[in-house]
Amino acid sequence: MPFLAQKHIKTAGNGLVLGLFSLFFLFMQSCSPTPILDELTTFENNRWHMDSAITVQWAPQDAEKPVFMGMYVRHLVDYPYNNLYLFRTIRSSQGVEYSDTVNIALADDLGRWNGTGMSTLKTVFAPIGGGAVRFKGNERYTLSIIHGMRDTVLTGIQDVVVKFEQAEN
Repeated sequence: MPFLAQKHIKTAGNGLVLGLFSLFFLFMQSCSPTPILDELTTFENNRWHMDSAITVQWAPQDAEKPVFMGMYVRHLVDYPYNNLYLFRTIRSSQGVEYSDTVNIALADDLGRWNGTGMSTLKTVFAPIGGGAVRFKGNERYTLSIIHGMRDTVLTGIQDVVVKFEQAEN
C-alpha cells in the first residue's frame, strides 16, 4: 500500500507542475506586444505559383514609434528543398522604400527541418529588414512578397504570416 500512496503523490506533483507551467505560459502570452499588423496568406493545396504575390497594405497609426517587421513561413515536411528564396519589396506613394532578396534556410545541411512544429508542419521565422523602423505618418505602404525558386508552382508551402509589432523605445 505505501507504494500506491507514493505513486499518487507523484501524480499530484506532476499536475501541480503542469498547472504552474500553464500559468507561466499564459502570463508570458499576455505580456507580448499586440501586433500592429497580422496578415495570413494561405496557398490552396499548398501550391504557391511564382506569379502569385503576397500583398499586404497598411497605414501606420503612430509614426513616432518604431516597428519590428517579420514573417512566418509554414511548410510541409515534404517540401522538396532545404531553402526558400523570397523577393520582398515595400512601396509607398513615393516609390520603393525597401527591397531585398532573402534565402530562408528551412533545413540544415543534414536535412533536419529548422523552426518549430510537430508532425508534418514546420514554422520558420524570418525578419524583414535589419531592425526596428519608423514609418512616415499619413502614408500608405504595400509589402509585396514573391518566391524566387525556379519552380513555376512551388509545392509544400502552406501559408505565410506577415507580422508587425511595436518596438519599445
